Amino acid sequence: MADGTRSTTTEHAGLGPQVFFGMDANGVCTLSVGSGLAALGFAPGELVGTDLRELYREDAMSIESLERALAGERHSHEREFEGRRLVLHFEPIHDDDGSVSGAIGMTIDVTEQRRAEEEARDSRARALDLSSDLRRFKALVEASPDFIAIAALDGTVEYVNPGGRRLIGMSREHDVSTTTISDYLTPEGLELSLQVEQPAVVRDGHFEGETTLKHQDGSAIPVAVASFLMFDITTGEPFALATVQRDISDRVAADTAMSALVEQRTALLTRLVDAQDAERNRIAADVHDDPVQAIAAVDLRMGLLRRRLREHAPDLLPELDGLQETLSGATERLRSLLFDLEPPNLEVRGLAGALQRAVEEIFEGTELHGKVDGSAEPAMPEATRAVAYRIVKEALVNALKHAKARQVLVTVAGADGGLTVEVHDDGIGPGQALHGSAPGHRGVSGMQDRATLAGGRCTIGESPHGGTLVSLWLPGPGAAPSGPPGLGAGLGLTLAASQSTRPQPQADADDRSDDDD
Repeated sequence: MADGTRSTTTEHAGLGPQVFFGMDANGVCTLSVGSGLAALGFAPGELVGTDLRELYREDAMSIESLERALAGERHSHEREFEGRRLVLHFEPIHDDDGSVSGAIGMTIDVTEQRRAEEEARDSRARALDLSSDLRRFKALVEASPDFIAIAALDGTVEYVNPGGRRLIGMSREHDVSTTTISDYLTPEGLELSLQVEQPAVVRDGHFEGETTLKHQDGSAIPVAVASFLMFDITTGEPFALATVQRDISDRVAADTAMSALVEQRTALLTRLVDAQDAERNRIAADVHDDPVQAIAAVDLRMGLLRRRLREHAPDLLPELDGLQETLSGATERLRSLLFDLEPPNLEVRGLAGALQRAVEEIFEGTELHGKVDGSAEPAMPEATRAVAYRIVKEALVNALKHAKARQVLVTVAGADGGLTVEVHDDGIGPGQALHGSAPGHRGVSGMQDRATLAGGRCTIGESPHGGTLVSLWLPGPGAAPSGPPGLGAGLGLTLAASQSTRPQPQADADDRSDDDD
């Protein structure tokens, strides 16, 4: 017992607080020492002489452990007691005749040890999860055809994935740690990096847009880029810069081809409008110099004839009056034709001014009132405005002939990088115009054909004012792709973004059934 007593004065290395205790064959405590007593609320030796069965009478597990030890059973177990985790070991004491004369035991407080073990298990589980995530992430990055790179904050490149190496013509064996960010930048990209992207990354922590990545042979590769700072999960401080860049060469080539087509379309439209105006001027001159002059001469001779008939055959004057009325009607139709053939005066008054004059001419002498709002008219090529003028003028004539309206409002504005004109009336509505034109009528289809040839659209629908809405959109310079992305930098530190503005097409309405020819 003396040796056992001495052993209670020291704690086993690496174990928590301990209690060493002894009891006689009746369960009365004979020994109670150890640093673990304080955590259980006892002083050393305080329990000596106490009947342990009585002390733990409400603790069935403790009573069972005492009985098993006094029955000569050597055993150990672990349990919760008073909020602590304890490991208990019981050793029976036998007399020379083999009878049990008591027992000794040891209680070790393993609360902190178990907590540390749990934390270690959690840490191992997190490490396994992180390792699994890293394997998946590495597999993803290694399989990606995009340029993915990581650089230290001092500009030293730490990693470039295989797909990125292939994109810029770099071998798999090349040591990227000997390179810096500037090695991946075009000259223009380096300048833009300092002026645009680096301030954005510092300010916002990320940057997105379009730029160019430098190939090993010095050529530029257009890319869509997303660059961002990487932050330490513990301190929250940035420690590296990452970038993901996707090759958009095909899209840039398509945009370039589209730009060329738009330029060709604009040039063709300008020549077409010029040719049409030249032909209209020729026809107008022919009409003015021949039919109009001939009719004017006939009108003069009929005036002379009227004076002679008044003197010699007054009974023929009514017939002459009918001829005179027919001649006046023909003269009026020729004047209307000359007005239709007259090129719009776009240079001085703009499209809105030219349309206001057309409204006044077309609605003169009628009960139909028209107004043109050109406060938001955008700057557009003259050919585009000329096409818009012809289409809207046809819409005004249709409103007069078929809409049975009292008010017409024309608005000129810009939308989707182009020119938009809307003609509202408060008449009977589009009716069958939404389902096709009547046979022999080409007014609406002609308007739509003009718009289509100019690269735009013309639709017919119901107006918010209760009548018909003719909506016209024609592309302008802003509707064409603005070209390939500007020269920028690789590795995500420069972006020269290039945005393309394209009109969003809408479904065309069909012709109005009762439009004029």
